[in-house]
Amino acid sequence: MQNTNKGFKHQVLIKWVINILLPLSVFLIPQLTGVTLAMKIFFAITSWAILAWLLETVSETAVAILLPVFYIVAGLANTKIAFSAWTTIIPWIVLGGVIFSSVMTRTGLAKRIAYFTILKTGSSFKGLLLGITLAGIAIAPFIPSVMGKMAVLTPIAIGICQALNLPEKSRAASAVMMTAFLAVTGPVFAFLTGGAQIVMAAGITTRITQQSISWSQYAYQNFILWIIWVFVCVGLVIVVLKPEKEMAAKVVIKQKYEELGSITKQEKTVLYLMVLLILALVTDSYHKTDPAWVFLLLCAICFVPGINLMNHEKLSNLNFGIVFFVAGTMAIGSVGVATGADKWIANWMFPYLTGSEVYTLGAVWAYGVFLNFILTPLAATASFTGLIVEMAVQAGLNPWPVVYSFLQGLDHYLFPYEYALLLYVYSFGYISLKHMLKVLASRMLLGLIFIIAVAYPYWKLIGLFDK
Repeated sequence: MQNTNKGFKHQVLIKWVINILLPLSVFLIPQLTGVTLAMKIFFAITSWAILAWLLETVSETAVAILLPVFYIVAGLANTKIAFSAWTTIIPWIVLGGVIFSSVMTRTGLAKRIAYFTILKTGSSFKGLLLGITLAGIAIAPFIPSVMGKMAVLTPIAIGICQALNLPEKSRAASAVMMTAFLAVTGPVFAFLTGGAQIVMAAGITTRITQQSISWSQYAYQNFILWIIWVFVCVGLVIVVLKPEKEMAAKVVIKQKYEELGSITKQEKTVLYLMVLLILALVTDSYHKTDPAWVFLLLCAICFVPGINLMNHEKLSNLNFGIVFFVAGTMAIGSVGVATGADKWIANWMFPYLTGSEVYTLGAVWAYGVFLNFILTPLAATASFTGLIVEMAVQAGLNPWPVVYSFLQGLDHYLFPYEYALLLYVYSFGYISLKHMLKVLASRMLLGLIFIIAVAYPYWKLIGLFDK
């Protein structure tokens, strides 16, 4: 036990040494054309944050809170610039999503929707996976937190494996768990409010280009594409991990659905709020109210006496770390602009990532895949979206589809460590690493093909590449 403790302390010490020395090494780099002292300080502080997220030396939320403070103390920006994220809608839409997703989960409505959709797809292996996928799509626009969505579908997937006596790490168990994972991550990109990284990327792109995008505009540009992609992914799982024998899951799911009992008054209330939410989001181009305020107004209704879906005690139990993480990491972009670091990096990246429209989409997608090996998707979104936008603008391209391709690249992984959500699902022990790699490697290849052969023609058709 003593040796184990020593080994752990030694490992922690090494991580801290790396986390401190590597950022400081930035100052040893010979003077490069256009690189100022302010830029070097910015790169040192930012690389410290990135390494802290990668090595987990400090809580990711704490790092995000400290980032703008460090930038201010270093004299790189004033409070107005460093904390500018809080004056945008981004943190507030995430806050609304955290509250509303908690209401859906706690009332049991999220599980009821999931079980209902699975029951409607039949009892075969294909039907079971299709049902899990439809359940993920059904809850996607209402729970911006991917971890919140995963918290709904993972227990359901494990329950299916246990109820059907699927051996751990078998093809069938791996297929069920991988489908639950893909049913959460896939539909994220179909909705502007589907995930924190989408909201963050849209905010950064809007800040740089001064061209905002509405919920309905985003849906027009992406909904069809990424819903098709979701079904491509579930089809891939069906082909790659088809079990040795067929399974009949309908009886098990029906039993779990019946255990929920009749729909409660609170669930009905949440359903009404969901209908209002969808109507407000779809018609935002008419009433001009941002999704953030729609979410928060619905959350306010949850506190009304008689409705009581949320109160002080329930609110205090929520994890608001994601809100501070999103707001804090957005400081990277605003301070990068203030120091001129964004334009310098954009100019450096320009020759490698830009060319024809198709080449740029593919190169940016590949860049996102690469970043996933060293950063979490949210951290990479915060750190590099601004640079991608600057690069696209300099190349004379519409930055929106370029950003979409970048985000898609960030949604491809091979190993569990690359994404907390994948690690979370994998940690339950039902997925074989061999089976997981088969699915994710095949999905990665299909992802590039999909961007070039499907997404690009569609974006071209609807005019996103018109000059």
